[in-house]
Amino acid sequence: MAQTDHADGAGDGGITVEALLAEPLLRGGLVAGEKGLHRTVSWCLPLSETRRYAEDAGSPDLGGIAIHLPAPMLAAADDASALIGELWRRGAAAVLAWQQPGIRCDLEAAARTADRLGLPLLSLREEADYRAVSRLVGQKALAQASHVLEYGARVHRTLGDVLSQGAGVPAMARAIATMARCPVLILDDDGERLACEQPHCDEPFDPDPLLVVLPPDVTGEDGRPAELDLRPDPDADPVRVLVTPIVFGGDPYGRLVLVERSWPPDAHDLAQHRVIAEHGATLTGSEMLRQHSVRVAEERARGDFVEALVHGRFADPYELGARARHHGFDVGGHYAVHVVAASDLLPVGRDYMRRKVAAIRIAQAMEPDGITLTAAIGSNIVVIRQVAASGEPLEGRQEAGRFAQRLRRRLVPALGEDVRVTHGRPGQGAAGVATSYYEARLAMGLAWQTGAENVCGYDDLRVFAALKEVAGSAEARAFAAETLTPLRQAGGGDLEPIVLAYIKAAGNLNAAARSLNLHRNTMLYKLDRASRALRMDIRAAETQFMFWLAHHIETLSSVTQSLADELAPPAPRR
Repeated sequence: MAQTDHADGAGDGGITVEALLAEPLLRGGLVAGEKGLHRTVSWCLPLSETRRYAEDAGSPDLGGIAIHLPAPMLAAADDASALIGELWRRGAAAVLAWQQPGIRCDLEAAARTADRLGLPLLSLREEADYRAVSRLVGQKALAQASHVLEYGARVHRTLGDVLSQGAGVPAMARAIATMARCPVLILDDDGERLACEQPHCDEPFDPDPLLVVLPPDVTGEDGRPAELDLRPDPDADPVRVLVTPIVFGGDPYGRLVLVERSWPPDAHDLAQHRVIAEHGATLTGSEMLRQHSVRVAEERARGDFVEALVHGRFADPYELGARARHHGFDVGGHYAVHVVAASDLLPVGRDYMRRKVAAIRIAQAMEPDGITLTAAIGSNIVVIRQVAASGEPLEGRQEAGRFAQRLRRRLVPALGEDVRVTHGRPGQGAAGVATSYYEARLAMGLAWQTGAENVCGYDDLRVFAALKEVAGSAEARAFAAETLTPLRQAGGGDLEPIVLAYIKAAGNLNAAARSLNLHRNTMLYKLDRASRALRMDIRAAETQFMFWLAHHIETLSSVTQSLADELAPPAPRR
């Protein structure tokens, strides 16, 4: 891969030394430096003015400037070699040695140095003084600049018509490919392909090998195309591509890539493609910004509708019906609500919002068949998924469970392995969505508390579901407090997890000790202390059941109270 300079100056408002040599005033004047004939000439200066020019520009660079000087200044071999070398280092486009009237100078020494460096050296006739040559270069450069501006205006007008139609990025790529008569790629900021178009007359173009070798971080400077020679096929000729950044409002949106059809590329085609690339990148950025704004507005509207659905906040059935029609929501359908949680969704760091938006879009586009509504509520992602209506509730729950498994698999690459998905039981219509959301949130809170599987439904926590009504009573809460408080006060907080591990191990002392990395004797001592605190033998099945029940009631009560506080409607303003 190589990044190249412009092959000529057509895209920069300049002309090449080779084009100048076709003019009658300079024709036949080339003495040396044929390798540099592609250099761009945008102006001409006498040698005496180069120092003042450098002072005004704040740089010794003479790029694009042809230097006019009297030929006698190159007569001495040492002086000629040093002067040609200095002008080459400063980037001069060419050296024009004027043979003054009555004085004929030999340029052999200067020619040897110019040939070695590739700097064009011209020997000018008597009539080609500085005034005549500078007028010629100025006229040619201005004519070229006018031609470029006229062509750029035509390109901008053509692509502007496509933009005004709002036809999308592929249509913009198609218009650019038609004008440039070469394949065109449009990539987003992450390098993903948004569009690939080519002229109808071309052979089919496969962009994948090119995208493999295209560097992800190469863009032109100041919005101008960067020219790269790439080798998608090691056994074939290189491919010249023009890569132009798509930037709007200072934010990068992607890159526009034009692929030349021939090698080496035609200089005139390259000049036109530079103009097309610069205008095409600007207008493509406008279209991408428009689509981004539309998508953000749609996602915000969908998020508002999802939040109203799960909280049941509609003024009347007419509002529900109108908004449901807009979002394609079947008010008579059956839906299961899924809740996604992950540490990457927490508001920590600078990129959490970008990750959340990406996860929402992945979930929304995961399965196009059926109705799926996705939005962020707090630090969770909520996915409402339609399930098939059937007379068997178990089938709907199994379908919701399978979708939850697929959802987690798709989100793990974006959010990490700690992604947790819970879901409620399917319900009908808006009321069923609100109930299913409550169950999914309740399952999420219980899953964190109990260390359940990363994917689980409300039905998977059947014990808590059965206790839900009991746990809400004052009598149940009092029973839990009376059972657990003595143990917590006596052990300094370390007896409760030991008793829970012992019960979880079904009374197997050795298994419980291993799960806590405790010695068997230490485990026995802790259990004895727990029995004294409870004033009951913890080894007895009845005592274990009482403790297990108290712990589950307290956990469920804590989660339901927290969820009730969160889902409560906002207090009215006074």
